[in-house]
Amino acid sequence: MDVTKQTFQRAQREFKDSILQCDFVAMDMEMTGLYETKQLTPNRQDTKDERYAKLKRGVEAYGVAQVGICLFTWVESKDPSDGCGYYEAKSFNFNVFPATSIGGVPVDDSFMCKNTALEFLSRSSFDFNKWIYNGIPYLRTEDADRMKAERASLLTNKRPPIEIDGRHETFVKDLERGLAVFLKSRNKVMKCDTANSYQRKIIYEVVSKHATLGARSRMGEMEIFKGSKKAVAHHNSEKVRKLVSNIEEARGFSTIIEALSSARKPVIGHNMPLDVMHAYSKFFRKLPESRVEFEHEMQRFLPVLIDTKYIIESTPAIKAKYGTSSLEEIAPMLEREATSMSDGSRQLIRHHAKFTREATSTMHEAGYDAYTTGATFIRLLKLEGGLNLSSITSSCESSSELVLYRYINKLYQALGTELYWHFGASENGRSGSESTSSTSHRATEAVTSEHLSELETELEDDVVQDVCEEGFETMSIGSNDTSQKISCTQSA
Repeated sequence: MDVTKQTFQRAQREFKDSILQCDFVAMDMEMTGLYETKQLTPNRQDTKDERYAKLKRGVEAYGVAQVGICLFTWVESKDPSDGCGYYEAKSFNFNVFPATSIGGVPVDDSFMCKNTALEFLSRSSFDFNKWIYNGIPYLRTEDADRMKAERASLLTNKRPPIEIDGRHETFVKDLERGLAVFLKSRNKVMKCDTANSYQRKIIYEVVSKHATLGARSRMGEMEIFKGSKKAVAHHNSEKVRKLVSNIEEARGFSTIIEALSSARKPVIGHNMPLDVMHAYSKFFRKLPESRVEFEHEMQRFLPVLIDTKYIIESTPAIKAKYGTSSLEEIAPMLEREATSMSDGSRQLIRHHAKFTREATSTMHEAGYDAYTTGATFIRLLKLEGGLNLSSITSSCESSSELVLYRYINKLYQALGTELYWHFGASENGRSGSESTSSTSHRATEAVTSEHLSELETELEDDVVQDVCEEGFETMSIGSNDTSQKISCTQSA
């Protein structure tokens, strides 16, 4: 589903309803650039903090043009040809552009564009006119909250008094004399010409001293009107209501990211660091100065992340077989394999009827890449790890894939001998999650029916408890010869 500001409200309702039912989410972004210079491009010699600083600088410098989010929901099936069921995919391709005004008041924002990045987007048939003219507006949540407080205070005249400079003393005296005459007259409205916003602020301030007077801006002039205390209070509350409505409209796409964060679903990506940092920076809050603080914030913002590039790079058998960790190269190979297998006639991944691939079938369109990422994730786990549990159980409902825990919150990021950025890892030695990784690695080496019970017990304290602390009761993947189901159950 390709979404612009004209179709956003309908897509927003569909998204918010669907995300509560889905099992996991895949995400991808198209950006206007990555890194400013060669010196600011990450390299293996970076320290963890240097790498974060370089990524942060790039994220803050460049913009986001598209955000693709694909929701994958397991559908149980009674049809024998479907095995236990299949995944139903709903792919959204959101075209996004920073909010330019709030209720007619301009909002300034700026970002850089890299010539090579724009050329890349152009080669992928990116529509720049649609992006600028029809892009869904967005306003960062913390900025929206600040604007609500500041402008509500201004509209209701509940703000610190301004200091009148000497040049406007005559203006103030004339205004007060005019108000004295107006209050004694039968007129309901008094109009005042103003030369600038400072004079309008003065009028609001002077009028606020009168309980039965209100003020509003009208086409370059100010109107002061009479009314009862109740009428003036109602007028002020309506101004605030309209303000909130305008700010919510300007927030636009940020409400989608807010819903994604609140749903606490596993989020899958490919080479994820820039994607998650842009999601946080553009649509939620400014990036923290320190890497450690950002890692802490991410545990609340998107608590379960899985990077398909890390899955490939950390699994020698997969890397050796396909010879690449590029999504553009490995995804079609995995898809061809899936359709050529003995059960290839059965589709493990299907598009919802409203979300066909016909409208989003171009690589490097964010919505299509999000779908491809999620489909690759499913196929990788079906391929990987000792990983076919059919020898252990034939029941979709009771099987569990312990290897999945190996990949949670490890984003691909080559640093020295390390392959990942581990969210939630302790700075002082191994964390519980790192201990979990070691345990689950042992599990992947030899998963047999006689070891299963022992391994589940061993992992219960390490793995499951880590996830429970982030608000999840269980996270598992069930599989047999023909199907697999990933589930994540949110705790109360």
